[in-house]
Amino acid sequence: MKVKIINREDDRIEFNISGIEENLVNAFRRIIISEVPIMAIEKVIFYENSSVMNNEVLAHRLGLIPLKTDPGGPRSIELSLEAEGPKTVYSEELKLKELKVKGKSMPSESISVYNKIPIMKLAEDQSIRLEAIAQLGTGKEHMKWQGGLASYEIKDDGSFEFFVESYGQMPIDDLIEEAFKVFDRKIKELKSFIK
Repeated sequence: MKVKIINREDDRIEFNISGIEENLVNAFRRIIISEVPIMAIEKVIFYENSSVMNNEVLAHRLGLIPLKTDPGGPRSIELSLEAEGPKTVYSEELKLKELKVKGKSMPSESISVYNKIPIMKLAEDQSIRLEAIAQLGTGKEHMKWQGGLASYEIKDDGSFEFFVESYGQMPIDDLIEEAFKVFDRKIKELKSFIK
């Protein structure tokens, strides 16, 4: 198997791969899209919501905000959001509650990949106060856990021109590395069933 990088950017990579079967290339593509664990909001606890947006719609909207994902980090995290109108509430206001991971304290900071995603508009005397639990999940469960896009083209010489783009939850290198880990685990599971 030979791999040649064609183009590389912060959130995107293109490479040519040869000496491999198409079914393996397609399996790798599907793993990137649907099986790499990504952090997303799954549960929202509302303490106050005097906005015009009902709780269910707001919870769904929060779940679709891309969150930074550390492959070696915790399986779930707690977030909070407090805002008073009149104003537009943006994703940067979604804060990570202080927690300890592997003995070190993590600061309370914005965990959103893109800070200027509008969540809602609050009018005068409207406010929102909530806590949310984000957890790792995979794209095959729900698209909010999809970490990137991958596709390939079969070239005339039988090689494959592969393209992978990260949606920003994790760097492109981490996304590909995690996909290979999932691929390796699946092969080991298959071998154990065959024996």
